Amino acid sequence: MRILITGGFGFVGGRLTRRLAEEHEVWVSSRKPATEDTLRLHGNVRCFDHTLLLSQDTFPAFIDTVIHLAALNEIDCVKHPDEAIRVNVNETRKILEHGIAKKVERFIYFSTAHIYGSPLRGTIIEESLPIPTHPYAITHRAAEDYVVAATLQKKIHGTVFRLSNSFGAPVSAQVNRWTLLANDLCRQAVEKGKLVLNSNGCQYRDFVCLSDVEELIARMLVHARKPRHIIYNLGSGISMRVMDMADAIIQSAVTVLQKNIPLELPAGCAASTELELNYSIDRLMAEGYEIKNDVNLELERLLQFCKENFSKS
Repeated sequence: MRILITGGFGFVGGRLTRRLAEEHEVWVSSRKPATEDTLRLHGNVRCFDHTLLLSQDTFPAFIDTVIHLAALNEIDCVKHPDEAIRVNVNETRKILEHGIAKKVERFIYFSTAHIYGSPLRGTIIEESLPIPTHPYAITHRAAEDYVVAATLQKKIHGTVFRLSNSFGAPVSAQVNRWTLLANDLCRQAVEKGKLVLNSNGCQYRDFVCLSDVEELIARMLVHARKPRHIIYNLGSGISMRVMDMADAIIQSAVTVLQKNIPLELPAGCAASTELELNYSIDRLMAEGYEIKNDVNLELERLLQFCKENFSKS
């Protein structure tokens, strides 16, 4: 299978690129030239200029599947809202339309759980009403509609994954996603020797291991039967408090770093009772897919990555 991954050198995309390159011919689009080291690090994949995807004339004619992850992150979306619309919405539409024109069979779009609103609370299923309140979520919600519309019109087979809080070691330390909670805390453990939370840690989140994300996509691509639905929640299906994740990192640090890591909370903060989150992945489970949710193993690998790349000793 010939797969094009946009954003394929990023956080989620890098892991998918490296995993899928084991079994498929993988191409990555990039806004800047990739070095030979970068290509080898991701599994000897091939790379071409991302701008070629934005014109029908230059869109490659040999691609079977597009996995679209290229987007401005949540921080840049706030700083540059016009650019967020251009990249996250308009470029998605163009890549989708040009892929259709070049007979791409499948278009997989990575959206975000935050299209349901913020904070995420209660039971959330795919039919829950989206109420995006952040430019990152708003633009992803708009991009979703183009994929859904094209699929309903039978122009292409589209799948939308609304990804929850993914975590794990990136392929490269240069991937700038260290603002993500679990990744940030693991890096803190190595660099500072402590974990510092900006809240009381009582909020619930659905954390999903990157290893589960990559394995699910790999399996879905080779599955003989096409997915029954267009939109899927992609998470662990198990909610954890922020405090629970911090505690899991502290436990894993004993194994990986051989030391006890203290946890610091904001001065004067008190515990609160928060509404639990149930980010339902029943739709995926009903089709036979599995989320192993081996949080401890994913954290140990992430801490080891941080130790190798950020340790001062």
